Amino acid sequence: IIFFRILSLWLGLLFVLIYLLIFPSHLIFLQFKTTWAYDVSHRLNMFWGWTILTFSGIFLRPIGRKKINRKQPYIFAPNHTSFLDIPICNVSIQNSFRFIGKAELNTVPLLGYMFKRLHIPVNRGSRTDSYRSFVSATEKLREGRSILVFPEGTIPDKKKVTLLRFKDGAFRMAIENKTPIVPVTILKADRAMEDDGKWLVRPTVVTVIFHDPIETSDMEMDDMGELKRRVYELIYETLKENGGLRGKDAEEA
Repeated sequence: IIFFRILSLWLGLLFVLIYLLIFPSHLIFLQFKTTWAYDVSHRLNMFWGWTILTFSGIFLRPIGRKKINRKQPYIFAPNHTSFLDIPICNVSIQNSFRFIGKAELNTVPLLGYMFKRLHIPVNRGSRTDSYRSFVSATEKLREGRSILVFPEGTIPDKKKVTLLRFKDGAFRMAIENKTPIVPVTILKADRAMEDDGKWLVRPTVVTVIFHDPIETSDMEMDDMGELKRRVYELIYETLKENGGLRGKDAEEA
């Protein structure tokens, strides 16, 4: 336990120090509000994520990444089990993407500056704000940027379920914009850092599985429920096959 606490403090220190090093670059590039400037900031975040993960003993094993066209926009839809999922996605997804995340991140000193300019904050308690975020994400897709959204909306309680019920946003966006959606299964991120308030970090190999992109060019809004079910079941079954079930799901398996 003492070792894991020390490692957790080390990760926290890296998180802050590396971000302080790259923040001046964010401050400069994000003033330009151009695609190339945003892409540079995204690459800086990839470096930031890789550094804090690697030097904390957390290594990534991406599977199926070659099937993803780096020049094409997608909607990436991963499961969510850990606060480390964001740096994990930053490092493993090679496409330049914009992340739809909680508006509370805007209030984090320095980090909030980058987040609200590079990514898409959303206040899910406000329909108006959710609609604005949806419109902003649509604009990014039309500019050729990919979108990252956790369809569960939050991290589930591991004592209860493996996957929360998916929200509609990612699937509505995929169909309305005729953009392929990529289901992503993240395995063992919750072992690297559990969402239990202790923030303990454990050296782990995290597997990130990129499933085949699902084309939506021929889909209508009536197909949204089926698309959502298909992505949910694909991720759930992959978790089941790889020992990733939790809570009651694991007991019943």
